[in-house]
Amino acid sequence: MRRVALLLSMRRVVLLLCAVLQANGFHAAPPPQRPSTLLRPQRPSTLLRASPLSSIPVGSIVLGALAIGSVGDLVVEVPKLGGEGADYIGTLLDAAFLGYATKTLGAQSGLLADAAPATTVEGLELCVSLSVGREEGTWMPKDWAASGARLLLPLDVRFEDERLDLGFPGEEALGGRFCRRLSCDGGSFVGRDGRVEVACAGGGWSAAPTGRPGEFALRFFLDFPSAVARNDVEIPAGRVFLSSAAFFDADLDKDMAVRIPPGDVVEAPSGCKVVRSGGLTIKQNSWKNGFGAFGDVNLILGRYNADLKREDA
Repeated sequence: MRRVALLLSMRRVVLLLCAVLQANGFHAAPPPQRPSTLLRPQRPSTLLRASPLSSIPVGSIVLGALAIGSVGDLVVEVPKLGGEGADYIGTLLDAAFLGYATKTLGAQSGLLADAAPATTVEGLELCVSLSVGREEGTWMPKDWAASGARLLLPLDVRFEDERLDLGFPGEEALGGRFCRRLSCDGGSFVGRDGRVEVACAGGGWSAAPTGRPGEFALRFFLDFPSAVARNDVEIPAGRVFLSSAAFFDADLDKDMAVRIPPGDVVEAPSGCKVVRSGGLTIKQNSWKNGFGAFGDVNLILGRYNADLKREDA
């Protein structure tokens, strides 16, 4: 009995940590750094490889299993409330976690998707310049971009109004299963051996209200079919996430409007303004965070700047 009680206590601690310490979907934009002048050739890191479990929604399975355990506990605990042997703390933890799991799995399955998202940046065309390299506070492998080199990659993107189904479990950072399409045909950069073409399969985007009037958290991603490297800097194959902010001047708090210089934003056809710079991250879940059951772990990959796409002459 003591062993069972200990296991239940440990599971409730996990539930509490899961509910309270859920990882945030994006890091803030990394601070500026001085570009290094020492660009010695290095081998790209070999530590940025996809997990063999990456195609299996292990995090959702773990989350569902824990939720089922909470349901079983509540069936036993709720009838005891108000009497002898009532476990108020355990019941509260199980109820809180069940609510968290229900909300998360509902978003992942698309059941809680917003049927009519707000009009924000649809039709906006940008030239996004990725600056990939080591940043302060990153959890990337120590040998990744250790030389101080950077990979600069300009990409033309368009924020489409088309709804995009990412499938189960979707992307936590974009609110779950559904988002809208981001078009991108790839780009190129100059490497040691000349021009390097980089393929990109496009991506998705979402603009979620922050709770402050007129303000949205703009989050989008790009899918790279294969890895690309310059010196010891590598963009791994897979999904690269970008984060920024968007707002409407008419609805924005006046104090906030004063703090955003006009030159730091670009304007979408709808009149929504977008902050031109932000952070780059990649998702790296493992057993340490339940393969995403306790929130995604994001590693800082660099930063970016954006400007309106220029029409070809």
